[in-house]
Amino acid sequence: MTGKIISMGAAFILALIWANWINPDIYGNYQYVLSLVAIISIFSLPSLNIAVIRAVAKKLEGTFLTGFKTQLKWGLLGSISSLAIAGYYFFQGNKNLGFPFLIIAVFIPLFNAALIYTSFLMGRKLFNVQVKYDSITQIISMVIMALTLFSVKNFLIQTPNYIILLFIITVYYSSRTFLRFLFFLIVKNKFKPNKKQDIQTIKFGKHLSFLGIIDVIANNIDKILLFHYLGAIELAVYAFSILVPQQIRSVMKHIDTLALPKFSTRPREEIKKTILKKILYLTGIVSLLIIIYIILAPFVYQFFFPKYITSIPYSRLYALSIIPLCFDMFSNVFRAKMMTKQIYQIKIIAPIFRASLFLTLIPLYGIWGAVIAVLGARTFNALLFLFLSRKI
Repeated sequence: MTGKIISMGAAFILALIWANWINPDIYGNYQYVLSLVAIISIFSLPSLNIAVIRAVAKKLEGTFLTGFKTQLKWGLLGSISSLAIAGYYFFQGNKNLGFPFLIIAVFIPLFNAALIYTSFLMGRKLFNVQVKYDSITQIISMVIMALTLFSVKNFLIQTPNYIILLFIITVYYSSRTFLRFLFFLIVKNKFKPNKKQDIQTIKFGKHLSFLGIIDVIANNIDKILLFHYLGAIELAVYAFSILVPQQIRSVMKHIDTLALPKFSTRPREEIKKTILKKILYLTGIVSLLIIIYIILAPFVYQFFFPKYITSIPYSRLYALSIIPLCFDMFSNVFRAKMMTKQIYQIKIIAPIFRASLFLTLIPLYGIWGAVIAVLGARTFNALLFLFLSRKI
């Protein structure tokens, strides 16, 4: 929780800087680029990290280095995809988006693969070390980005937007790639993982990643559609409407991180007896936090994000969608116990439903459609998890 507070603090400071120093049009384009990168990052097999946590928790630590090499190799497909996107936008005469994807093509394999060091630390239950490394990364990245945005505000005022966006994207990916790879090397040399491997872990991680393709697209298509139908400025409004609620979600993800290695070593019978009670307890706490946020939201935006006052009603409704996410805890049980059938059902049914809502509601209702789609999709997910949990 200490680490998460540091992470949230760094994110909040950056949000203040983006909101008060930078043109919403640039921020909207920046969000669009990150959304497309999240989709092409699926080639780096991101779900392999989850499988590595499970393997390391069972003392099969050689999977850590094998996983890194596998992600690095597959990440080259991400580079090729980024170059293809850059070529498409240059062909369209759009330098604003063409140049950033040239830079991203250089960094994306190592940017994604190096993050596997966190999976090793989670599997070893070295949460104190993970928090320290993550906090250092967050703070240094925040300071670098703050200085970058300060330069944009004060020294690059007359510079074309595509140069500014290129500058920001270059700094973002180069700094984070360097820090992630640095800590990967530190973990590798300091904790010296053993040579034991689980061949099934890599296969399982690939299965999870391929299954996650639809999920990744569904999680980012809202921003892509908003950019396409409404433009960069409206996307910026939407991004700020989900900003604060997503910080609550990030705390919940931290709980998931703690839970996965424990579920990996506990018998199903024990998990089945206690999991629902714990989820309901978490739901009560999260619901209270959401109620408090809904009350305070107008004051938060008026004081901190005055340029984005129009985000308030969207943000209040979006906050309600955080509550059903408590039931995502079941997904950790399914992964820990390699319940492939349930994982397949979740990875296929849920994202298709969510993407369908986005594709239907965003063209009709814009930002309201995106928020309603998220709320509906997450409620559906919670019911699906409850239904599938009978097989634990």
